[in-house]
Amino acid sequence: MYIPDLATSCAIGWLEHGQPFPQGAPHPDFVTALKRHVDDAGRWLPLVTFGAHFCDLGPCENAGSAQYVVIPAPSCFYVAPELITHYVERHQYAPPDEFVTAVLACPEQSSSAYVDLLLPFASTWRLTADDVRHIAQRAPAAREQHAAAVAQAHASKGGFRW
Repeated sequence: MYIPDLATSCAIGWLEHGQPFPQGAPHPDFVTALKRHVDDAGRWLPLVTFGAHFCDLGPCENAGSAQYVVIPAPSCFYVAPELITHYVERHQYAPPDEFVTAVLACPEQSSSAYVDLLLPFASTWRLTADDVRHIAQRAPAAREQHAAAVAQAHASKGGFRW
């Protein structure tokens, strides 16, 4: 699904083969911060999915996801596919500077500072302030479940290494 950057004032990184996108070397601090948000099992997700999104920019085996990340800023919130880290690292996608700034300034997903940034936009999802807080309150449990699943997967390997 292709959406030009900022076409909806908040969509970032919805790339598609045949559509131009800006390229450049990413700043390492940006990549680290972006990964931290995208990989956070407790990230704020008011909707489970926006539909599956697969990379068709080149030979990228198994590059796809149905998840997304929300990055709030004082004047808007940005929504990017989880695949954005792949686009930045593998295809040198250069998101708009304002998105880079927002990612670098964004508090931890689902933290109280993060929720405070989201509250002005709650009605976008037809949510109340209490709904936004409730979604964020699930973050610690989601992180614990993820950590347990990772530990279980590691334990089931029995320490086997090639």
